[in-house]
Amino acid sequence: MFKIKGNYPYPILLEDTIDYKTSKISAKYLYRGSKNSHNIKIECEINNKDIKKLIEDKKACYAVQVESPNAMYRKMFEFYNNDEISITIENDEVIDYLDIGIAIIAKENIENYQNEDFVDAYNNIKMKVSKNEVLAVCQNVRQIITLNDEILKEVHSIFNLKKDDNINYVTYDPNYDRILITVPKEIGDFYLKCKGMKDIITILNSILFTPVLTSIINDMNEAEEEFSSRLWFKTLNNKINEIIKEEQVTREMIYDNPYEYAQKLLKNVTIESIYELKNLLEIQEGDDE
Repeated sequence: MFKIKGNYPYPILLEDTIDYKTSKISAKYLYRGSKNSHNIKIECEINNKDIKKLIEDKKACYAVQVESPNAMYRKMFEFYNNDEISITIENDEVIDYLDIGIAIIAKENIENYQNEDFVDAYNNIKMKVSKNEVLAVCQNVRQIITLNDEILKEVHSIFNLKKDDNINYVTYDPNYDRILITVPKEIGDFYLKCKGMKDIITILNSILFTPVLTSIINDMNEAEEEFSSRLWFKTLNNKINEIIKEEQVTREMIYDNPYEYAQKLLKNVTIESIYELKNLLEIQEGDDE
C-alpha cells in the first residue's frame, strides 16, 4: 500500500493541507460485489493545477493499488484521462476483504519539482522526484467483500490459495466464504506460474484440493451449524444434493465415503491428474530417445 506518513524528501499532496497552502486530494469509493466479480469505482479529485498539468502531459498518473492479503492478489492500476476509474476483479482471485489505496505517481524523473501552492518553507528549493515516486496520496481503505446468496457453479471455485513464508506444509481454514488453503511461498509462486498449463494445474489441483475436500466432507455433518452460512458450505450442500438425486444414494453414504465423493465433486480430478502425469512422462521418454 502507498505510505501516508512516509518520510518524503519533497512536499506531498494529502487529504489535509500540510505541504500545500490550499491544495488537497480526495477520493470516493463505490463497491459492488457479486458471485462472479467485484467492481470498484473510484472518483479522485484534486484542486492543484500544476499536478493536473503533469497528468495531462503524462508525466504523472493516478495509481490504484488493490491487495487481498488473505489471497495471493496484489495489482496496480494506472489511468490518466479523467478523475474516475472502474476496476473489476474476478471473484476467485480474492477473499475476505480488499485493501485499496490511491495515489498520484511520477511517470518520469522530474528534476526541478516546483508548485505554485507550496507552503513558504519550500519556496525556491530545488527538489528531484524520481520515476514512480509518489506526488499525492489518499488514506488507504479496507473493503469487506460481500457475496450474495447464490452458490458457485463449480466446486473448485470454493478454494483460495495463500502464500506464507513461514510454513513448510499445507494447511487450510474453513472460516471464510471460500476455504483458504495456505501453502509455502515457493509452492504458491509455482502454482501461479502453472495456472495456464492445463496438465500441470490439474495435477496440482488434485494434490491440493482432494485431501482438503475429503477432510471437509468428513466434518460437514457435525459442522453444519457452524458453517451453514458460508458460501463454500452452500455450494457443497447443493452439489451433494445433486449426487444424491443422480446416484440414488443417501447423505450418510456420502459422509461415510468422503474421499470417494471428494473426487466426484471435483469431477474425478485425481484420475485425470494421473493420466496427465502419465502423458507427461511418456512425452519425456520420447524426448530422451
